[in-house]
Amino acid sequence: MKPITRLADLKAKHQGKTNWSELVVDDGNTRAHVISAPPGTKVVRHLYPDSPEWWVVQEGRIRFEIETADGVKKIEARKGSYVFAPERHFHSLEVIGDTPAIRVEVTLGQASPVYETKPENPPHGIEYLPITLSIGKNLEDIPGDDRLHMNIEDLEATHKGQRSWSEPTNRKNRIRGNFHCGYAADLRRQPGNRGHLHADFAEMWIVMRGKLQWTMEGIDRPFVGEEGDIVYAPPNTFHLPEFYGEGPACRLTSSSYPGSNHIYDAPQRK
Repeated sequence: MKPITRLADLKAKHQGKTNWSELVVDDGNTRAHVISAPPGTKVVRHLYPDSPEWWVVQEGRIRFEIETADGVKKIEARKGSYVFAPERHFHSLEVIGDTPAIRVEVTLGQASPVYETKPENPPHGIEYLPITLSIGKNLEDIPGDDRLHMNIEDLEATHKGQRSWSEPTNRKNRIRGNFHCGYAADLRRQPGNRGHLHADFAEMWIVMRGKLQWTMEGIDRPFVGEEGDIVYAPPNTFHLPEFYGEGPACRLTSSSYPGSNHIYDAPQRK
């Protein structure tokens, strides 16, 4: 996995095309694609038996339909939207409007889809089996309501006037995420601070607003991510994300562990 995947580079690579997909994270725990699709593109109803699925809309508009205990929830997501489909819940999507849509799409690394009906044109070499399984709310999941849709503009309005703020997305058996927003001018930088690492899993971020700078073990100098970029830190790798530049900045943090241990350098003895 690359430390940073720049949205501008992916768009340049596929210039003139509206229908493309790039695998950007595939580390055994997490699988993430950046996908572009033209208006009218549909993904039929399906679920994952043991994996949530979530998205960030980077361009365009997408209509999601997600099964809930109260019926089907219809969501019209736009740029800056985070959308979440819990495990064992049917969901579908359609690109709407008159422009292509680009989305980041994330599941667990080995997630296998289950379809409500057999797809009409299965990919070569794929075999579909009729099955039965438990669907709906997983009673053994971490308690709490599912936050199916959030948009960065709405969150900014909620936290208007705050220089620094954080907002959780979902904390479930196999996922945890947070929005972290603030200004570089408010940071108190400590010389030699390497941040922290996670011993057993990676961490990834999507830049939702402005610019952020990462200092990462194994990379000679800090690098800057801009809106739409995806940053990845492998396990056992010190990393330090910081707001950068003049304006407000915001990152969406994600890992596949609901409760994660942060490992820091030991304090220096005087």
